[in-house]
Amino acid sequence: MSVMQATTKAGVFHGSIEAVATVMLIASLVMGGSNGILASAVSLPSYQIVLLRATIGAAILGIMLLASRKPLASFAYKGEFLMAAGAGVALGADWLFLFEAYDYAGVGMSTVLCYCAPIIVMALSPVVFGEKFTPAKTIGFAIVVAGALLVNGSALQGGSSPYGIACGLASAVCFAAMMMLSKKAVHIAGIEKVFIEIAAAAAMVGVYSLVIKGASFSLVLGIGASDIVPLALLGISTALANYLYLKSLSVLSAQSVSVLGYAEPLSAVLFGAVVLGESMLPIQMAGAGLIVLGALASELGSVSGLRLRWHHSPSR
Repeated sequence: MSVMQATTKAGVFHGSIEAVATVMLIASLVMGGSNGILASAVSLPSYQIVLLRATIGAAILGIMLLASRKPLASFAYKGEFLMAAGAGVALGADWLFLFEAYDYAGVGMSTVLCYCAPIIVMALSPVVFGEKFTPAKTIGFAIVVAGALLVNGSALQGGSSPYGIACGLASAVCFAAMMMLSKKAVHIAGIEKVFIEIAAAAAMVGVYSLVIKGASFSLVLGIGASDIVPLALLGISTALANYLYLKSLSVLSAQSVSVLGYAEPLSAVLFGAVVLGESMLPIQMAGAGLIVLGALASELGSVSGLRLRWHHSPSR
């Protein structure tokens, strides 16, 4: 075999791997975009849905982690373990706000509002991480703010729930906190890191359910027959989406992940419109487009040396 033939064969093989990784990434993101649809099929309160979803997801990831038989980095880096656990607490709060927003602001708008999180991280990165605030970040931040103003202002004028919009924005703040804390745990990665974060999220929501909501461990008795399938799918998709997400990261470039990452909010808007009959005013659609465009522009502008800035965090 000639050098040229070997090079061509290697290129085709690498291209096939990238194609598979791209499909895996998109599948994981579409699963995240479908969370609101699955949640709408469950009759339980939003905090109970989040608790059961996180618990099922953590259990599946825990089994996968044990099956891998890999040494745990958490024992060697206890400080980073606490950072990952803190990220999980923030993730639990993010899910509580997001699933509450689903009920009051709709699946599509809630997911788009939550995707203000990357731009919040970028705005705080000079203080938290000592990173420079580049022109790309500045322009992206301005575009996202303009989009958020269009979405929120027009939604309020159109009679949409201010509470739902506030929950959507609060989920973005919590998700941003999760990403920043998760970034501090540099030596803990892969399924181990995601398991810690989702398990911590389940524990946080469990405490919230018991202390704030007064729920008991018998909440499973309130699960109806029609709730079992969507709840199981939520838990399975939480684990499977994160597994596919992590596998794709080892192959795809940061730029590819950044571009494809916005399949999640766009799929959520599409699912909300097709399955739930949700609709947005033209000005709201324009605002949602600006949020995605601004966050994407800032993210691409901050990609350096194919280094992922926050994509090692759990998928939505």
